[in-house]
Amino acid sequence: MGDVIEFVPRFTLTDRQRELIRIHAWVCADMAYDDLEERGDDPVDTDRWWYLLDRLPECTFAESAMWRRQMARSFDDLAEDLDAGQLPRPRTMAEQLALVIVIAQAAAALSDEGYGDDVAVLASHPRDGDWDAVTDVLMGDHDVEVFYHPATAARGLRVFPCDTWFTARDGHEPRDPRRGFRR
Repeated sequence: MGDVIEFVPRFTLTDRQRELIRIHAWVCADMAYDDLEERGDDPVDTDRWWYLLDRLPECTFAESAMWRRQMARSFDDLAEDLDAGQLPRPRTMAEQLALVIVIAQAAAALSDEGYGDDVAVLASHPRDGDWDAVTDVLMGDHDVEVFYHPATAARGLRVFPCDTWFTARDGHEPRDPRRGFRR
């Protein structure tokens, strides 16, 4: 019996998808750093204005300033992947969560035509609006979704406590621990 060869189709982002995801990864990182600078360790209160941290699952609302700084860096890491010409493949639970937020913002920007000339000059493509395919291919799994639903969040936190969200998941190479923080 011969070897089994797995067929994995080659996936590429359209030019507009790539640029929108790249831009929004940097923007989300900046917004997370802004929240951190303005509020530090203050628990997220959804009655107040937040730039980004109120979009994370409620189980993260009381996390420390250091945890939040690492979350901001997760957005930076995805943006740097794109700047390096790579697909933004999340290596950690935090990066997976960051990518969900980034894709949602990028999709909304494309839908609302809320983008600048840097995106407008790029050729349109029939797959520009296929964000489901982008999510399916880049995410691999959707483990982060359990944290947004009260019925499943407690179970998810038993398996993936928030303090483990920055550790490379099985089969993924960890990021350089000496990379520091942008802000």
